[in-house]
Amino acid sequence: MVYIIQTTTDDVLEQSFSLYDMNLRLTMRYNAILTGYQFDLFDIDKDEYITKNKGLSVGSPSLIEFNLPFVLVLDDKSGFGINAISKDDLNNRMQVLIKSKGEYREAIRSSSRT
Repeated sequence: MVYIIQTTTDDVLEQSFSLYDMNLRLTMRYNAILTGYQFDLFDIDKDEYITKNKGLSVGSPSLIEFNLPFVLVLDDKSGFGINAISKDDLNNRMQVLIKSKGEYREAIRSSSRT
């Protein structure tokens, strides 16, 4: 299962959801210097942050080093495979995908075979 979070041109995006038997709150903040997002991930049940101010970059899984069943991936829907170059790109080209680590690894294996 892939969970999709559509990005916008808002400076702060916040969404709460339940995945993998966890109740989570994701807060993404636009960083004008990076022309991208940094995020906080909060475990609502444990009342604690999993991470704060973590970056998102196209093609690089965020949270891969954490003991979690999933990763966050910034996806460029256009297929260019590059990070945003303007705030409008975040609204038009980008989405954040939440994938299980197994799904992420399989996607990498599949893309390396083509």
